[in-house]
Amino acid sequence: MNVERWVAGRQLTWQKLEDLLAQVDRRGLSSLNREQLQSLGRLYRSAASDLSRARALGFGIDITSYLNNLVVKGHNQVYQSPRNRWNDLAHFLWITFPAVYRNNIIYVVVSFLLFILPLIGTWGLILNDVNVAHMDVQTGHPIVSDELFSCIENKKMWTDESQERSPVVASFIATNNIKCCLLSYVGGITFGLLTVYVLVTNGIAIGGVFAVCQLHEMAYRLAAFVAPHGVFELSAIWISGGAGLLLGRGVLFPGKYNRTDSIRLAAKPSFVLFAGCVPLLLIAGTIEGFISPRTDMPQEAKYAVSISTLIVLLLYLVVPRKWPDSTQKAEIIVNRPETEMPMLHSASE
Repeated sequence: MNVERWVAGRQLTWQKLEDLLAQVDRRGLSSLNREQLQSLGRLYRSAASDLSRARALGFGIDITSYLNNLVVKGHNQVYQSPRNRWNDLAHFLWITFPAVYRNNIIYVVVSFLLFILPLIGTWGLILNDVNVAHMDVQTGHPIVSDELFSCIENKKMWTDESQERSPVVASFIATNNIKCCLLSYVGGITFGLLTVYVLVTNGIAIGGVFAVCQLHEMAYRLAAFVAPHGVFELSAIWISGGAGLLLGRGVLFPGKYNRTDSIRLAAKPSFVLFAGCVPLLLIAGTIEGFISPRTDMPQEAKYAVSISTLIVLLLYLVVPRKWPDSTQKAEIIVNRPETEMPMLHSASE
């Protein structure tokens, strides 16, 4: 059998099934008319038959992986039980987000390095010459603002007053952090340049503040403030930065896809990474508003909160787990390249 000719002949059928499944994903089964519902079942059975043939004849990993994921997705839609939005949200948070995080950990690591290296470099430079803190990161915006520098010089912790306005502060902090992470994520569309800029400048800013605090013997107070919420907040920044870098890679290096398809493929897992950061930021904002600024809480208790959140986050992100009813729902997003038609490009050449 001529594989390329067979693939070319079946391409239209597979695409019709993909289009119907995409419509179901967006608007539910109720959006399909009677004819479309009949086509969905027929096309699903046809794809299942094609998968069996591809496996039996050894057509190659690209074809079988694509068909396998298409059939899995079709099965989940054709035989789905009534949708439960809360159940879907729980599945996303418990299975999909951690799985996509593990599958794209390299982008998060690069994001972490783009943040931490400027932080360490700025911290070292200011310790050697405090005047570096007054240098502009961009015009009119020094590494450490004059107001903040003056506050540190006077041995005042600018965070102490926020404990009197905890609910307002928590809401403001969560909103501000979400904006920062959103900017890191959507910055990927600028070939990743904006994402890199956000990560580097945030690292420089935090490194600068810590260095000035250390020079005025305030670093221990700042560390005690950051410790409780820092694990969730900083992790969310790094993960959203990784999402932006993943999206930027799709823009910069389309490979065998055209650029539009490459961006579309990268957008799926990168959006999952960003969306998974939102609850982390909400938790971080709550802790930062109600626990971090408290002056009546021992520093040891704040560090205990930090260690506890670190353990919980590591277990949540790193340990694989299964969903009781469906272990395949995250597969289509996690195994990103195999969910499209990589073999169709070669078949049409």
